[in-house]
Amino acid sequence: MVSKELDNVDKGILYLLQKDARRNTTEDMAKRVGVSSSTVANRIKDLEERGVILSYHPIIRYTKTGLGHHLLVTATVPLRDRDEMLDDIMEVSGIVSSRELLTNKENLSLEVVGHTSEDIEDTLDALDSLGVDIERMEMMKQERTNPYNHFGKEFANEEDAG
Repeated sequence: MVSKELDNVDKGILYLLQKDARRNTTEDMAKRVGVSSSTVANRIKDLEERGVILSYHPIIRYTKTGLGHHLLVTATVPLRDRDEMLDDIMEVSGIVSSRELLTNKENLSLEVVGHTSEDIEDTLDALDSLGVDIERMEMMKQERTNPYNHFGKEFANEEDAG
């Protein structure tokens, strides 16, 4: 399938959604990118249908929710089985995100949370039983994100944003 080029309106919308999808209404975005709110809604729907926008996720500070153990786990899974394994991996209790990496070894990054160290151990045991080789674990303190400004900060009329 040929990928449709993003125009400046799409880029501005993507920038604003990445910046703060929860607080940017279609009306707000329309004013900032210079189109109607119905155009913004249609563009978002089109971007979702094309697979450009996959989902909307908040960044959660897990320590504030009582989940005091937050880790990044780097793992290796067999390349030939990775796609099939990911569905099972994402069903493991405590796994909140995964990132596939284009390497032979250490080709999977998993975000793991739990109330206790025993919760983390249970998650790691479940991953081991699926054939996931844990390479490295790191305690995570905080996550921050930033919109990719090349998507259209300049098309989102950033200066006029109250």
